[in-house]
Amino acid sequence: MILAAAALFGASDAHGAATPDGTGSAVFAVAGGAADWQAGQWWVDKSKLKERHAQGLTGKGVNIALIDGPVSTSIPELVGQDVRPTFTTCDESKKDDGPVTPDGPLNDTSFHPTSMAALLVGNGRGTGPGGAGITGVSPGATLRTYAIYNTSDPSKHQNFMCDLTAMPALIDRVVADGADIVEIPVTLKGYSDTFRAAVNRAIAKGVVLVSGAGNEGPATVPMPPADLTGVLVVGGFTSDNKVYPGNPTSSSASWESASSDTTSRYEIHLLGPATNILGGAVVNGRWESDQIQNGTSGASAIVVGQFALMKQKWPKATNNQLLSSLLRNANRVPGEPVWTPRGGFGTSSFENTLTTDPSTYPDVQPIYGTLGNVFSDHPVPQFIPVTLDGAGRLATQPPTTAATGSSTTSAAPATTPPPTSLPTNAGAAGTERGSGSAGGLLAGVAALVVLALVVLVLLRRNRTGRPTVHNGNTAAEGKEPA
Repeated sequence: MILAAAALFGASDAHGAATPDGTGSAVFAVAGGAADWQAGQWWVDKSKLKERHAQGLTGKGVNIALIDGPVSTSIPELVGQDVRPTFTTCDESKKDDGPVTPDGPLNDTSFHPTSMAALLVGNGRGTGPGGAGITGVSPGATLRTYAIYNTSDPSKHQNFMCDLTAMPALIDRVVADGADIVEIPVTLKGYSDTFRAAVNRAIAKGVVLVSGAGNEGPATVPMPPADLTGVLVVGGFTSDNKVYPGNPTSSSASWESASSDTTSRYEIHLLGPATNILGGAVVNGRWESDQIQNGTSGASAIVVGQFALMKQKWPKATNNQLLSSLLRNANRVPGEPVWTPRGGFGTSSFENTLTTDPSTYPDVQPIYGTLGNVFSDHPVPQFIPVTLDGAGRLATQPPTTAATGSSTTSAAPATTPPPTSLPTNAGAAGTERGSGSAGGLLAGVAALVVLALVVLVLLRRNRTGRPTVHNGNTAAEGKEPA
């Protein structure tokens, strides 16, 4: 039996949720027996996940946030796990649009966020053969869930985003709640500089945001928030190590263009397992663990869980260094470019990232503004604006102080010396002091007529002999002060 999410939701995003503009692509789940269940474990076996759990590597102490719909914590995989439904943008005044709590009933709409939660922190117990369930990548981590879609009436509202204007405050709330890493496996559009500023505040504080790339294929670009620079965008790869057919195409055509483009664009950075993934689904109103899923939502969840294992393994490394390790230590096809439009930096590697100490990498966010920082041992620190100016716009360059003291913008590095102020009364108090004074002349000349002549001579000198005074911070640029 095939449960096609397209049939349930119509036009959809990375997980099958209908979006306001009808964009996106369907994820589907296939009912599986024992043979299918075993086949769906390929990525678990490939990553040696259960062995790592047995060694105590479970993501303990790491805080993960999931921005999606409400999560049903009643499924077997989440019983006893540290899952904390935390916040929803669907408030009491909008009951018709969604729930008033961030957890919700289990139905055809809420299955996707519930599935993501199971992939992140599932305990391995479920409704599969012999009571087997979905193995979460980081079952020891804390998962906070934030609902932005409703589940009150799937037949009517089908994942309607409750309040787009609440997104900036939601991002700030996620950061305040202590998230280390955030999974966003749904379309999350930021129409305003206010939203971009909130995302930048998270990035500036070292919080890692991860987005699924979407599933519409090479004729499209990754779905938002992939357009926000600094967000890690995860595409998919198949069980035979090929690019997932649903991967969209980055807007950059080559490593050179991707590494030099510092504006907002749509890129894929990394690939995670995306086909034949045991993710569970709702069948006839019941949770069934033995459901196979395809899509970049699952890929992004697996990468987020991997990050949690890395953070536990390497507690001295910063989140920026861990993010660099994910990209530097990805598996790439020998002989291929370091980055490709649909393959990013390669397939995510548990083995490489859990055996390579990332604390030696530069503590710089590697994908904010330019991908050229990923492999650089001397990266260029980025300017990450976190507030809006008086016109309500997000700055594109760091503020500096000009010679006049007025506020302006400049791309100068932080090491640029501060501007030198012009001296007060430079001619009278500085440049003429060594040429004699009226008092000295009066001491040697008694006649009033002679004094007048001397004063006239001094005035002539003051008009013609004043040297030019340069502003210290503009000389290197060949500019003269106004």
